[in-house]
Amino acid sequence: MSFYIFTAITSFAGQIYGVVYNLFLRQNGLTNLDIGKITSANLWGSAVLGTFFAFLVNKVEKRKFFEYLLLMQILMQCLRIFLTNPQVQVVLNFLSGASSSAISIIISASMIISTSSKDRIILFGSNFSISMITSVIGNLIGGTIADIAGFRFTMLIANVIYTSSLFVVKKLPISGQQVFEKIAFTKVQKRIFWYYLASNLLVGFGAGLFISFGNLILSDLFAMSTTLIGLIMALTQVATGIGGAMNHTLEKRFGSTKVLFFCYSLVVPLMIFLAFVRSPVIFCSLYVVRFMLMNMVNPIFSVFVFSNLPAQYLPVTNGIGNLLNNSSRAIAALLYGYIVTNNSDYTKLLLISALFYLMNAFLTYSLHKKITSFAGLDRV
Repeated sequence: MSFYIFTAITSFAGQIYGVVYNLFLRQNGLTNLDIGKITSANLWGSAVLGTFFAFLVNKVEKRKFFEYLLLMQILMQCLRIFLTNPQVQVVLNFLSGASSSAISIIISASMIISTSSKDRIILFGSNFSISMITSVIGNLIGGTIADIAGFRFTMLIANVIYTSSLFVVKKLPISGQQVFEKIAFTKVQKRIFWYYLASNLLVGFGAGLFISFGNLILSDLFAMSTTLIGLIMALTQVATGIGGAMNHTLEKRFGSTKVLFFCYSLVVPLMIFLAFVRSPVIFCSLYVVRFMLMNMVNPIFSVFVFSNLPAQYLPVTNGIGNLLNNSSRAIAALLYGYIVTNNSDYTKLLLISALFYLMNAFLTYSLHKKITSFAGLDRV
């Protein structure tokens, strides 16, 4: 229950904050290039320092260190509201990304280790659904408050709500120290491990080009109000939550890799359509479906990988995946500022993104063909 409460608070507050943050930067005179550098710094912090923090937690008193990370995140979010100099924002976002990523890795590792393989898909799926539901509400409330009271006030409210998560920390079953024994991966485990890393890299780059800038894209292409942008973002969460609710049934009936391949493949034509469609209704509909397909299967992806690798290496595997995913997102986010100089450049941006999603779909198909010859491995 404590995992669910922590996820609800942080997801709700995070979406209120995130739905207006890039628009807040734009309002304060920052360019697309500035915002791209700031987003890239956040992701580099997540990739490098966040992963280091996650590994360091095994060397210190875990619960206390986790509290420090939360306090660091709260402080960074507060400073980002008042210090709008681009160079200062880069530093603050680097540190904010680090604390946010380490918190996420520690929570995920604790969820993995505190549950059996049988119960893991249920815990991850339920936690994912709670994240989606609270994110929906956060997007709606964030966009509405911003239009009424302004961006800065909205972000302050979000940070106050986020701070309340400190009261839940003592109830969280933070995992104990891991013992790393020497163990030989089987041939199939090696393939799954490398698939996990490569998929994180490809999806991270494809998503990094545009997913962090969804509010800017809708504002640039269609001049939408913050309330409407919040509504669209909320719809992506609703659709993802609905799709995620079917995860257990889909995985049980078709197997993990078949579901992953189907969803990852459908994303490619959707990205190509997004590159050329400029009807706001059609564009937003495609955007929502694309978001749903990519994100609804995250629990299946994580549980499939983690259930087929040695338990003592799960935190390390999770940390390396985080490093690669956020590193590639950071590079892609930086490229956003160079690629998008006017609205027509979004076509180029989305086509490049589609190419990386296509490579990930081929990678998933290759894994599916390989492991289906091993009875029961595709189901967790």
